[in-house]
Amino acid sequence: MSKEEVEGIILIISCQKHKDTRLKEFKLPKEYYNGWKVIYVLGDLTLPSLYQLNKNLLTINCEDSYIHLLKKVVMSIEILQNIYNIKQGILRCGDDLLFNEEKLVEFLNYQEKKDYMGYDAMEILKIIGLNYNFDIDIKPCIDNFMLGYYYQHPEDFENPLHNLKGVNIVKYNSRPCNIPYCSGVLFYVSNKACNILVDHMKKINYNVFYEDPETKSYPYSIEDCGVGFIMFKSKIRLTDYPMYKDNYSQGSIAYHTNKYR
Repeated sequence: MSKEEVEGIILIISCQKHKDTRLKEFKLPKEYYNGWKVIYVLGDLTLPSLYQLNKNLLTINCEDSYIHLLKKVVMSIEILQNIYNIKQGILRCGDDLLFNEEKLVEFLNYQEKKDYMGYDAMEILKIIGLNYNFDIDIKPCIDNFMLGYYYQHPEDFENPLHNLKGVNIVKYNSRPCNIPYCSGVLFYVSNKACNILVDHMKKINYNVFYEDPETKSYPYSIEDCGVGFIMFKSKIRLTDYPMYKDNYSQGSIAYHTNKYR
């Protein structure tokens, strides 16, 4: 059976908690934008198969938790590569974005896309420089972002779809810190970068709690940091691009609403 050919995938990552809120309120009005197909993703560990695709809703057999987000994203990419003939790559999006469709199409039509593009929200490139050295020693640092999230959402530990029974989040609060990465709310990865992500995660069995032996840290527990780490290890540069803003801006693809947290 031949695969449907698409320019790329607009991959909107969501969860069961937000399927009746964010997925409805911020749903894009079209299923295709200039040959790019819109796909929404949920996780469901009770699924009897690896995935189910219902129109443009992809449900995958994966934890639906925040800390498993990198696994959900890369598993989705691997599955979609087997379903579609993707010509360019993946635009990974959050489910709480209000899109400027004109700017979205402008980016999709942009002919000079790089392998890894996104909003350098932490301004890491200003610190290390655009022509950074891939041979530096990667240093670990403490990041309590995920700890803060679960402090506010203790109910997630009781959700069987999250598979977090007995998990001590405090253990996984160190990550590589002196490398560039873009915010996970909205970023682009080319087919080359997608293949790198899939190959890397398959080698560690999609284990987001895997300890990197070189840095003695846990790069995969925060999705955007994990993507940046994998790209850096593969010598793929981050290209800063005004993907989104936390306040409404005509110059960006989307406004990050942060609604229904």
